[in-house]
Amino acid sequence: MLDKFLWLWQYYKKHLSVFALLILLTPIQVIFQVSIPRMIDFSIDYMNTQKIADDIFAQFLADLGAKFSMSPEISYGVSFIVLGLIASILYLIVQGHRAWMNIKLEWMFRQESFNCATTKGPDCYNKFRTGDLVTRMTDAVAEKLSWFACSGIFRWYEALLMVGFTIAMMVAIDQIMTLWAVGPLPILIIIFFISASILEKRYELLQGRISKFNDVLEACFSGIRVVKAYVLEKSQKEKFEKAAVVRRDAEIDAVKMHAVIDSLYMYIWQFSILVILIAGGYAVMNSTLSQGKLGSFIFYTVWLVFPMFDIGQFLVKSRQSAVSINRFMELERMPELVKENVETGAGNNLADDIHFTDVSFRFPELEHNIIDKVTMTIKKGSTVAVVGKVGSGKSWFVNMIPRLVEPTGGVIKIGERELKKYSLADLRQSIGYVPQEPILFSDSIRNNILMGRTNISDEILNWAIEVAQLKDEIDLFPKGLETYIGTRGMSISGGQKQRLGLARALVGKPNILILDDCTSALDSKTESALWDHLHKVLPDMTAILITHRADTLEKTDKIFVFEDGKVVESGHHDELINVESRYAKIYKRSKLEEAVK
Repeated sequence: MLDKFLWLWQYYKKHLSVFALLILLTPIQVIFQVSIPRMIDFSIDYMNTQKIADDIFAQFLADLGAKFSMSPEISYGVSFIVLGLIASILYLIVQGHRAWMNIKLEWMFRQESFNCATTKGPDCYNKFRTGDLVTRMTDAVAEKLSWFACSGIFRWYEALLMVGFTIAMMVAIDQIMTLWAVGPLPILIIIFFISASILEKRYELLQGRISKFNDVLEACFSGIRVVKAYVLEKSQKEKFEKAAVVRRDAEIDAVKMHAVIDSLYMYIWQFSILVILIAGGYAVMNSTLSQGKLGSFIFYTVWLVFPMFDIGQFLVKSRQSAVSINRFMELERMPELVKENVETGAGNNLADDIHFTDVSFRFPELEHNIIDKVTMTIKKGSTVAVVGKVGSGKSWFVNMIPRLVEPTGGVIKIGERELKKYSLADLRQSIGYVPQEPILFSDSIRNNILMGRTNISDEILNWAIEVAQLKDEIDLFPKGLETYIGTRGMSISGGQKQRLGLARALVGKPNILILDDCTSALDSKTESALWDHLHKVLPDMTAILITHRADTLEKTDKIFVFEDGKVVESGHHDELINVESRYAKIYKRSKLEEAVK
């Protein structure tokens, strides 16, 4: 449990003043609150006997009232009101700060978990599915962890103080009756230890089921076009229903166990009240206990119920929150594939040759290299093509240039400086990257291109759109650049998505442009116009293309052929096409496919 507290401490220490206030005010508020029933005790006994109770506190209040010419019953009544007001005001202050801290912690948990997830590499998103990550940042935070981290813990703290001070007051009234009242406590402790492990397993199972349920939703809505195209609505409905039923059953199991424990806590203390009523009534009848003391004792016994209920809730919620913290810690423990490692004065001049020396890449869980000892040089301002069959390592190779993944062997340099010695910001701002499937967001065309870069003028934006061969089509959209393109760009075509992704890369005027098979949806005329514009406006830009388009391959300065993560051939198109090479086979197949189309 210590590791869980240390995890929470990193958030607590950011708002120590609030926690200090809660720690100091809570016992003061409890002291005022537990003093109130004694006023009832003193008042009832004085009215019955016309004598001041044999109690230091009662005598003090009576003497204080006498100074202001008040009878003891009036001084007790005024004290009751004053104590109640002070206790209520303190309670409001404590509750307000708890509520504020709950919301603040919820925001911090979400923000930190999101920041953590965005620093991870592709292997993280293979292990943690989208729905699972969403669950960890929503359900696990709002409904469970953020409440427990402040209100849950401080209600437990308040409950412990309430139990302690209440029992102290009860002992001052009657020690034997107090033993009857606190007798169920060992039973409740036993119940907790029996139920704790069962609860943790059930909540862990529930969180996993919620994650799978959200995965089904995300997959269905993300692939809705495919679902519609293949008339898969019925199968998706069945899949959703199955996931919902599994989640429902897990929730019912958790709620049942929670309800059983809550009931045991509540009913055991209600039994305790019944015992007190019987034993106390008997003592009053035998004149061994005054009516006032029995009245206050009943108040204290009732007040023990709710603090003990809060203690029981804490014990239950602590297991539930421990599962949520474990899930966050699991995400945090996932190692980053790429870490910032900048030498002083590294600079940001990335317009230079790119050198690969014995570069390899693999994931820790794999037994073979995805990229295997690649050595090559890409000249500044040149256009090179990377070709090869599916699974040959092309995309992982280009992903190493913007350091989306880190080489596990060898060295990559731009000029004379190692790639990892540039800051990630400088490196990635100098690279335009268009992945195989352009990722678009539910936003306007303008915002999808700019991606939050506020330093880009409208002139450069329009230039990038024109070079990407998208200008004429944007003019036809109802709101131009402000047109909302829907989830993942569902309202525009595949070719428009690719050109929008290209405009996003070009608007930063990069030194290096990486295109991962991102012109496959363009016709040859549009693609030819695109390359003509690119070479005119960015003559010094280094372009690295993953493509099998025959027309594009003919125009490149050099071609690298990948197979099983290795460069097996390299050279200009004219050099490779005139020999029996792997490239010649790829080129001829591509030419044939284009002719068939």
